[in-house]
Amino acid sequence: MTLTEAEHEAAVKEFRTLVAGEGTNHARLLQRDALHAFAAANGHHPGPLPPVAGRLQLEMFRRRLKQKQLAQLLEVGESRLSQVLRGRRPANGDFLRRMYQKLGIPAEEVLELTS
Repeated sequence: MTLTEAEHEAAVKEFRTLVAGEGTNHARLLQRDALHAFAAANGHHPGPLPPVAGRLQLEMFRRRLKQKQLAQLLEVGESRLSQVLRGRRPANGDFLRRMYQKLGIPAEEVLELTS
C-alpha cells in the first residue's frame, strides 16, 4: 500500500490531533504503535515493538530527533539506546528514570511500559 502525499499529510494531521488529546485509550494505542504500523504497511514486518522502544520512537518522532540526539538528551550511550530500541536489552531503572526526568514522560506511564 502506497500513500499519496495528500493522504500522508492527512494521516499525519489526524495523528497529531489524536496525540494532542491526551488521556484517550485510542490516542495511547496510536502513539505506541504508529511507527510500527507504518513499517508494516510498507512491507516490513518486524514483530511487535517492546513498549519502551515504541514510546522512545514516538518521542523521537514528536521532537524530530535522530537516535544520536535522543541518546545525548537521555545522557546514555548510543549503543545502549540502540539495544533498548531493538529490544536486545531491557530498560533498567536508571534508563526509565531518565525517560521520566529528561523526556518529561509521566512516571505512571513509564511504569506502565514495564508491566
